[in-house]
Amino acid sequence: MRTAIRKHLRDFIAILALFTVAIGVSSYILVNQRLTLPGWVPVIGKDFYVIKGAFSTAQAVTPGQGQTVQIAGVSVGELSEVRLKEGQAIITMRLDDEYDGRVYKDASALLRPKTGLKDMVVELTPGKRAAGAMPEGGRIPVSETLPDVNLDEILASLDADTRDYLQLLLGGGGEGLRDNGVALRRALKRFEPTGRALRKVNEQLATRRANISRVIHNFSLLTEELGDSDDEIAQFVDSSNAVFSSLASQDANLRATIRGLPTALDATQQALSGAEALGDELGPTLSALRPAARALGPSLRQSRPFFRETTPVIRDEIRPFTRSAQPFVRELRPTMRDLAAATPDLSESFGVLNRLVNTLAFNPKGEQEEGFLFWASWFNHLGGTLFATQDAHGPIRRGIVIISCTSLNILDQVTQTNPQLATLIGLLNAPRRAAVCPGAGTPGAGASPTPTPAGGGG
Repeated sequence: MRTAIRKHLRDFIAILALFTVAIGVSSYILVNQRLTLPGWVPVIGKDFYVIKGAFSTAQAVTPGQGQTVQIAGVSVGELSEVRLKEGQAIITMRLDDEYDGRVYKDASALLRPKTGLKDMVVELTPGKRAAGAMPEGGRIPVSETLPDVNLDEILASLDADTRDYLQLLLGGGGEGLRDNGVALRRALKRFEPTGRALRKVNEQLATRRANISRVIHNFSLLTEELGDSDDEIAQFVDSSNAVFSSLASQDANLRATIRGLPTALDATQQALSGAEALGDELGPTLSALRPAARALGPSLRQSRPFFRETTPVIRDEIRPFTRSAQPFVRELRPTMRDLAAATPDLSESFGVLNRLVNTLAFNPKGEQEEGFLFWASWFNHLGGTLFATQDAHGPIRRGIVIISCTSLNILDQVTQTNPQLATLIGLLNAPRRAAVCPGAGTPGAGASPTPTPAGGGG
């Protein structure tokens, strides 16, 4: 044997090399094919937690091609088998053994494509702990699963008018993009900065995996609620269909509206041209306001203690007062309505009063011709002196009586004809005829000289 090996050493080494390469290639293929050995194989064996799901269709599901099972976007197992039973596709899912007891009886599953080439994954929702753990080999019923929906199924669900409009849209898009491939390519190139910005956003999102997991979990809860409200969603779809049908019946009005758009756009362009001048003026104005805005900062910071001190007053005093005053305000509503009805008359009355006060206070020429209110102080002074003297019977009102000869003749005649008035005329303390009419000898004789003050009071 050794002699044969030494004799054919080169061939022997080549065979060993081929055998080694074959082992390496086989290992690489098996690893990429996700070959796993049963748990009873020592060291390299692995146990799985196996459950099943019933789907109405298992289109594009190919076990052994690396199609995975995901929970909240995290791969937890793979699809190992699919078979037909009683008109349903039964998909066997091998989950990692650590998820044993973490999938519950009310779990649900969605069959979704991971890529545009129908690389399918099963999105598994574990369910709630209160439903109890799903046993090994348990099956998720078809009522809790949803298959993938193809684009042709969506298009088939559209009515004839909608499909026609969609064809018109695609045809119009083709006409619009005809001979504009270079412009479209340039437009798409402008998305490169957006892609870089999105990459930074994704990097930040990757650093916050916990938050993303929570968002996905909350989204799954939202999806569950939407699944529980399928009747309302169906009603919403029906209502939307009715709305679109109404829009389709108003196509003439829509065309008229679209025909009026150029005029509106021209007016908008003119308005924007005018706004450009406003912007030119507004820029320097805002720049000039910046120092004032900066100076306002310290004032606002100094106002914070005031706001902190007034907050308890508003919360503990003003708010309780307003709440306690609400019943009284409600009681005042009828009174306020009546007052509102009387307000026009009151306004007219106050207007007249205002004109009266203006007339009294009017002082046209100042010292040369004083207004009425100028004499108010004299009136107040004379009013005090008018009632300054009194006795046990009350105040004595002062006065000045102006008497002429003619007045004395009349008083004498009244005294002779009416004895009752003669007593009052005697109390008048009128001056004697000789003092007023020096040239008169008898009553009624002589001319009427200048009136003479009688004086006195009573």
